[in-house]
Amino acid sequence: MSLRTQTVAPRIQPTVDGRPEESERQATQVSRRLEDLPIEIQEGVLDVLAGNLNSTSSSTIERNRGMRNWSNAMRHPRRRQLSDLSLVSKTWRRMIQERLYRHVKVKGTTACLEECAEWFLTHPHLQGYVRHIEVWVPVWERRAGHQPHVGLSGTMTLEQHASPHAVVTVVTTNTRNPDGSDNINQAYQLASHNATLYEIFGCVGSLFPEACILTIEGGHCKKPPMIHHFRDLKQESIASGLPPLPNIRTLVLKGAWNIMRDESHFRTISTALPNVREWHCTYTKPKVKAYQTMCTVLQHFPPTLSHVNICLEGFYSKETTSPAKWRQLHPEHHLCRDLGRILPQLEALTLTGRVCGSLLSIAMKAAERVGGKPRLRSLDLVVKNCCRGSTAWNDGTGIHNWGFIKAFEALVVSGVRSLQTFPHLQFLRIRFIDLDSPCPLLNPYFLLQNNRCTGIWNEEILTLLNQGRPTAEFAELREGLGCSGLDKEGRLSATEWPRQRPKSIKVGSYAALAEPGTHIV
Repeated sequence: MSLRTQTVAPRIQPTVDGRPEESERQATQVSRRLEDLPIEIQEGVLDVLAGNLNSTSSSTIERNRGMRNWSNAMRHPRRRQLSDLSLVSKTWRRMIQERLYRHVKVKGTTACLEECAEWFLTHPHLQGYVRHIEVWVPVWERRAGHQPHVGLSGTMTLEQHASPHAVVTVVTTNTRNPDGSDNINQAYQLASHNATLYEIFGCVGSLFPEACILTIEGGHCKKPPMIHHFRDLKQESIASGLPPLPNIRTLVLKGAWNIMRDESHFRTISTALPNVREWHCTYTKPKVKAYQTMCTVLQHFPPTLSHVNICLEGFYSKETTSPAKWRQLHPEHHLCRDLGRILPQLEALTLTGRVCGSLLSIAMKAAERVGGKPRLRSLDLVVKNCCRGSTAWNDGTGIHNWGFIKAFEALVVSGVRSLQTFPHLQFLRIRFIDLDSPCPLLNPYFLLQNNRCTGIWNEEILTLLNQGRPTAEFAELREGLGCSGLDKEGRLSATEWPRQRPKSIKVGSYAALAEPGTHIV
């Protein structure tokens, strides 16, 4: 590769014979080779072609944005095309390898960990490039041979059904029989060759000394097997703990139900990560036990954590009414209460699940009790439902549920009121996501970003906003839902849904969408 440049021809004093000296003539030549440019310029050219090298520090997150998604922050989507650029020069090969190996994803089986160790021990110069190591532990594995009709036997005991060697039948539509027919039954079984957390931590500690982000993906299925922490379950092996990883600053747990199911599991992991500052924990499906476990974890929360992302319910759909199991959970295990107590120590919090205004009210009391200025600067709440008492008869969700709208309004009021207690809070987002809504654009939300507010409002919100953040203001204030047109019954017609998301919605406007017979205060 060459770089087109122009030769600069300054005035040169001729020699006695009228020709310039050779040294002066060489000094006037500007290099035409790319590798002769300063390394900073070469890196700038590569940044344009392949993207910038993202920082691995959570402290560099912008104040006016939520927490970073580490799934693809440092993983280049066009790795094959990027690898071709390594043929330009030795310098570019080093820069390309630095980008390609910055995020490494490994299958969490004993065989794959051995292959990973063999590769990086054979190429030790690549170990220092790894900053993010991701290990995904499979739930299923293909059964040896093709036995399309293998399934769970009706004579098996409950213990045999729970065994990791129990076989289930999976129907696949992307394979074909030898005779050309489709829909062959491929027999799979629960994975039996997965690595333990002890082996995963040992591999990371010995191979990747510069890694600062660790992701463990536990997968998901019905009645999934849990990843064993230790191969040997003797008391002395458990007492020794996992191999310590002092350089890890960020821990990401995906499919957390297969990784930790009680507080002792979290304690085992956190003890091996003494310097972790950022924690992402995602449960794929809502589980009462997951809420109970999280409440217990928050009661013994590590003081080093400052950035937390908890997702307890990953599916966005409305509830006609809260299941009975959640009503029984609420009095004793209230996540908002336990999370509010630690909120003053955090800089950023992202929560997906059931939440109510007590999260902010308890956080304000905790901040006043601790003293000093809280560090919270980013709060992002994705509301699955609002916590309501077990006696509430109409505790479902949706834009047609007036009780939910009022509970969501109370949550936003608490969030705006907390601005006085949290002066560094620059990003506040509270939103309800309903993919089944007749008009998703009208799902209630509130956003404060760069001293600019959008979303639902009422007179109390405006008053509290003026008191807690005088420099902030709404982008616009509208009385309605951003649409017009009522049917004969005085309700909003479906043909008049807004075509774009309203920048402001007055809470009382949702009365036009309320279900018939709903009591409106």
